[in-house]
Amino acid sequence: MFEYDEINPKSLTKDEIKYIQNFRLRRLIRKVYESSSFYHKIFKEKGLKPEDVRSIEDLAKIPFTTKDDLRKYAYPDGGEFLTVPFDELVGWHMTSGTTGVPTVNAYTWKDIQTWTNLVARSLTTAGVNKRDIVMNIYGYGLFTGGIGLHQGIQRVGAKVIPWSTGRTEALARALKEFKATVITGTPSYELLVAETLVRLGIDVEKDLELRLAIPGAEAMSKEMLERIETELGLKKRGGKALEIYGSTEALGPGVAQECPYDDHEWMHIWTDHYVIEIIDPETGERVSEGEEGELVITTLTKEAMPLVRYRTRDVTTMIESDDEIPYPKIHMLKGRIDDVIFYKGVKLFPTAINRVIMEHEEISEYQVIIDKSTRDHRLIIKVETEKPSEELREKLIEEIRTVAFVTPEVEFVSRGELPRFEGKSKRVVIKE
Repeated sequence: MFEYDEINPKSLTKDEIKYIQNFRLRRLIRKVYESSSFYHKIFKEKGLKPEDVRSIEDLAKIPFTTKDDLRKYAYPDGGEFLTVPFDELVGWHMTSGTTGVPTVNAYTWKDIQTWTNLVARSLTTAGVNKRDIVMNIYGYGLFTGGIGLHQGIQRVGAKVIPWSTGRTEALARALKEFKATVITGTPSYELLVAETLVRLGIDVEKDLELRLAIPGAEAMSKEMLERIETELGLKKRGGKALEIYGSTEALGPGVAQECPYDDHEWMHIWTDHYVIEIIDPETGERVSEGEEGELVITTLTKEAMPLVRYRTRDVTTMIESDDEIPYPKIHMLKGRIDDVIFYKGVKLFPTAINRVIMEHEEISEYQVIIDKSTRDHRLIIKVETEKPSEELREKLIEEIRTVAFVTPEVEFVSRGELPRFEGKSKRVVIKE
């Protein structure tokens, strides 16, 4: 019904976005009521019919959908959440399932096209164009990152090198040989690539042509992005590291994208395809604009397995756009509610420690250890650096105390002693 350039982030006005969003919401509600056995049951239990939910405000009448719901009723093929016949499915992606049954997302061919367009829009927002050569180092396979970015890169018309993870030394050389201008991958892996380039004697400013990085798939800080810009030589060429956000349940990467004017603080979120709510994670009530809370997503255009009021567990805020791209903005994620560390009565987000560490260029890697096996529950930060000193130790302790309200122990370790990460990083270790 609506014809507009899906890839151009400026093709709609704010009023047009709201009109499309409301139309698609009403269509979605009728669809899940009629075609999803899971949601039909929910509506019946609440005494609701599609005509009772005709606006974003009315969504509050519907209970949240949770990761546990997906594990129980969607795995492995979409289960009770499917709204199309099985023959119309073209495949699945899913989470790693490291904490139990993975969450799955089913796709029709139309879903693949929608997802591809959203990733292409995100890349266009970041500044990727047809002349770019993109080294895609997200993992391929069940994980949505590699394939999602691959499809979007090609939709833009840029040239993709489907590297995935691994063979990092060869990857570093290929960046030079292919004259890659864009690199996509987790921020932790991008920093490992930068470290490898130095070890191989490749000068990032003279030997490479990288101008953009598109990191995603894990929580990151402004300081981490600035470090990527420096260590991959992006700043020298006037480039940036711009975060992309997404989740398997919402299609994959391409839900939101940082633009060059967001200063590593905000990302535009594509509300012609999603309804976004920010809620108090304790009460489930919506918070006011600009207040911090949990991100809740309703997928407006997913065909095979739409979700209504899905709790992502990601912590952020949302505001209206203040630049030429009309879509609202969410703040760079503070982290995931599940990642919060409760230490001596204090809620500690690992991103707070990341911000401190990434400001110190002499630190190559770090690890956070919560040792609960001792009576006083020690918080230890292992720091890998070639320049250990008591001055650095005291500085780190004070800076972490200031932002995180906890006092850690800082231990220096030799270069290469701590693990590196090609995929999502696991820098927090809890010893029971």
